[in-house]
Amino acid sequence: MLALVDALLPNGHRSGVEHSVVELVRALARLAPEEVGYACRASLLATEPWLRGKRVFVAPRWASGRLGRIAAEQFWLPAAVRKAQVRLLHGPAYVLPLGWQGRCVVTVYDLIALLHPEWTKPSNALHFRLLVPRSVRKADMVIAPSLVVADEIAENLRRTGRIRVVHLGVREVFREAAKDEEVDSFRRSFGLDRPYFAVVGNIEPKKNLRAVVKAFEIVASQLDHELVVVGRFGWRWEEDVRAMQEGSVAARIRFLGPLSDHDLRACYAGCTALIQFSLYEGFGLTPLEAMACGAAAVVSDGGALPETAGPGAMVVPLDGGPEALAAALVRLAEDTQFRADLVARGRQWSQRFTWAGHAERVLQVYEMLAQ
Repeated sequence: MLALVDALLPNGHRSGVEHSVVELVRALARLAPEEVGYACRASLLATEPWLRGKRVFVAPRWASGRLGRIAAEQFWLPAAVRKAQVRLLHGPAYVLPLGWQGRCVVTVYDLIALLHPEWTKPSNALHFRLLVPRSVRKADMVIAPSLVVADEIAENLRRTGRIRVVHLGVREVFREAAKDEEVDSFRRSFGLDRPYFAVVGNIEPKKNLRAVVKAFEIVASQLDHELVVVGRFGWRWEEDVRAMQEGSVAARIRFLGPLSDHDLRACYAGCTALIQFSLYEGFGLTPLEAMACGAAAVVSDGGALPETAGPGAMVVPLDGGPEALAAALVRLAEDTQFRADLVARGRQWSQRFTWAGHAERVLQVYEMLAQ
């Protein structure tokens, strides 16, 4: 077997990184069914039936929780890999088992836990600050999703060479826009009878939701829109929720919680624009998903967002504050030709990002290191 992928992270609700791990595994299973194996928890095997028949190593029951998973990654996984006579181990979610002595690859999506621990969960900050620098030093190759992250790894972890930029992909469910009747059904289900701007993602500090709310307050007297917020409560969300609930236009801010992929596709297709005014993103999949669904996207210049969004989105500098974002929202709502041109560019740009392409480049890394 050429390589084994550590797919222990995905379990139940999936964050962006968990989706990335699952999509990589799916694409590799199609691309190299005999060459790559996978270590996972029983929950992933239950929800991904196509894994059956592949070379799968299922973690013990005690690995079902977070601490158990971390322990399994560090202690159970190296022993399982050695028994399987694997030539290469890939940690696609920031860390490697430090006891592994063979060739290895690690994917690092960002260095937020190291550079901005105030933006992340304290438990994640502790875990990643302990293990990410060691994993990067240990790896024969580091995969980064963007040039921004690659440069940060080189600068902050003093990793010279052996960093490969491999862009992430748009999931197939978002490859075409929802039909008009699907958008209408979505609107009826959630009582959305006005035009709306959409914000999609966990409520957490780096998403900068309070600035988005402030921008919406600025434009609310000029536009007959609602602000739709989609996602889960992440961490340190209390002030963001207070801003949504206690501001001057609270009645026009709708928190929908997490949506199914089907409803999210309709949400993207029906919005005037998708807003991602994050303080930082190591890649930024949400705008690409929205573009693929036919939405206009407006993003900040935080981290890799301008690199990822390219010519497909309107980029608003963070130092312009809510006022600059408000001006962008007004233009997107009122200048229909500008918005249509942006939608067309976004659709075309998003086609460049596929999980099949991502897996092909990752497999090239495996083959190069296994020589």
